[in-house]
Amino acid sequence: MIRITAKTDGFRRCGVAHPAVPAEYPNDRFSVKELAQLKAEPQLVVEELPDPEPKDKGKDKGKDNQ
Repeated sequence: MIRITAKTDGFRRCGVAHPAVPAEYPNDRFSVKELAQLKAEPQLVVEELPDPEPKDKGKDKGKDNQ
C-alpha cells in the first residue's frame, strides 16, 4: 500500500490532486517511474506500507462445523 499526504491540499503530481490528509493507494496504482517522481517531490510525503491482512483472516475457522 502507498500512503501519500500533500503538504498543500490539492497539490497535483502524476495526474492526481493529492489531499492534505493521508490517502491510500494500491501498490500497482503508480508506475515505478511515477512512484519515483512522487517520492522526489518535496510537497508530498510518500510512505510505502505493508498490505493490510484481510479482516476475517484467522477468525474462528470451521466454527460453522461445530
